[in-house]
Amino acid sequence: MNKKTIYRASRVLLAVLAAGGLAGCGKPAGGPPKMQFPVKMTPAVQMDAPIIINAFGTTKEQLNVDIVPQVSGQLLKTFIKDGAVVTNEQPLFQIDPRDYAARVQQAEAALAADKAQQELARLTVERNQPLLEKKLISPEDYDTIKTKLAAVSAAVQADEAQLALARLSLMRCTITAPLAGVCSVRYADDGNLVAAGLTRLVNIRSYDPLFVDFSVSEEYLPLLRRALAAGPVKLELVPRGETNTYTAALEVLDNAVNSLTGTIQLRGSTPNPDQRLWAQQFVSVRVHAGLVPGAVMVPEGAVQFGKQGPYLFVITAQSAAELRPVQLGVRVGDLVQVLSGVKPGENVVVLGQLMLFPGAPVMDASKPPPAPAASAAAPTATKAGHAGK
Repeated sequence: MNKKTIYRASRVLLAVLAAGGLAGCGKPAGGPPKMQFPVKMTPAVQMDAPIIINAFGTTKEQLNVDIVPQVSGQLLKTFIKDGAVVTNEQPLFQIDPRDYAARVQQAEAALAADKAQQELARLTVERNQPLLEKKLISPEDYDTIKTKLAAVSAAVQADEAQLALARLSLMRCTITAPLAGVCSVRYADDGNLVAAGLTRLVNIRSYDPLFVDFSVSEEYLPLLRRALAAGPVKLELVPRGETNTYTAALEVLDNAVNSLTGTIQLRGSTPNPDQRLWAQQFVSVRVHAGLVPGAVMVPEGAVQFGKQGPYLFVITAQSAAELRPVQLGVRVGDLVQVLSGVKPGENVVVLGQLMLFPGAPVMDASKPPPAPAASAAAPTATKAGHAGK
C-alpha cells in the first residue's frame, strides 16, 4: 500500500470519529432510564374495627309439640286446616265424647250413694255419743260405728276422685292447642279411631322467637366469654337465598367444647312475629364480638402469602416498592387489620404485585402519565438550515 492510499484511509477514519463525537454531544450523559412498574396503590387507614366472627347455622323452633290424644275414641271433627296458624288454647280436634259423658254420670251416681251412706253413718255416731257417756253401749260398739263412718268418708273421697278423672277425660275429648304456632299437615282424618298416647294427630312449632344454633372454633372461646360478660352480643342472620338481614342476640354458650371437631356450640334468639324465618333454615351468622380501637386496615387484596407468611408491598417516598412481612388481625368487609409492618397513611400496593421486587421503581397506574419533554434537536436543525442559506 502506497503513502497516498494510507493518507486517504486516515482522513476517512478521522471523519468517522468526528461524526461520532458530534452525534454523542447531543445525548445526555449516563445510561438509559430505569423501567417503572405500573401499580395501583391505596393508603392504609386507621379506624375502630368491629370484631366479626363468621359462621353457619340453622334456625330452630322454640317449642316443638306433637299433638297426641289423651283419650281413645273416634275422631269426630277437625277444626283446623293443614299448615294453619293457631293460638294458645284454640280447639283443634273433637273426639266422640258420649262414652266419657256416661262415665261422668256413673261417677256422679256412685258419689251420691256414698255421700248418703256417709250422712247416715255420721248421724249414727251422733246418736250413740250420749249413750256411750251413759255407758248404755260398750266402747267396742261405739268404735265400730265410728270406723264405719271413716270407711264411708274414704269411699266418698274415692268417688270424688273418680268423678274428677271422668270429667277430665270428657274435657280431653276436645283437643286444644297447648301453644301458639304453625301446624304441620294433619296425620289423621275424621272418622278414624285414635288411641290415647299413640296416635299422632298434628305437629305445632312455635316460631316467635326463633332460635339459631351454630358453632365456631374453640379459639374464639375466650373472646366470646369476654363479650358476653361485657353485655349483649349482637348477631346478624342472612338466610340462604336471601339478602335480608335479621338481628338476633347470643343467648347460650355451651358448657363444653366438642373434642371431635374442636368447636363450641352457641345459640341465639331472634324475634319472628311475622314468621319470615322458618325452622331448619340454613343461615349465615355474623357475631359482633367486640371492637378494636385504632386498627390499621388495608384492602385484603394487598396481602400476599409466601413461605415466611403474609406480606405486602409499601411504596416509599422515593416511589420504590418495599416488601414488609405483616401480621393480620380482624377482617371487616374487604379490609383486614395489619397488626405490625404498616403505619397509617402509608401507600400499599393492591394491584400489580406479581412483577414487583424489593426496591423496584413504581408508578401509580391510576394517574395519567407525564407529558413527553420537547425535543431539543428540532431548533438546532432549524438554525443549521438558516446558516446554510
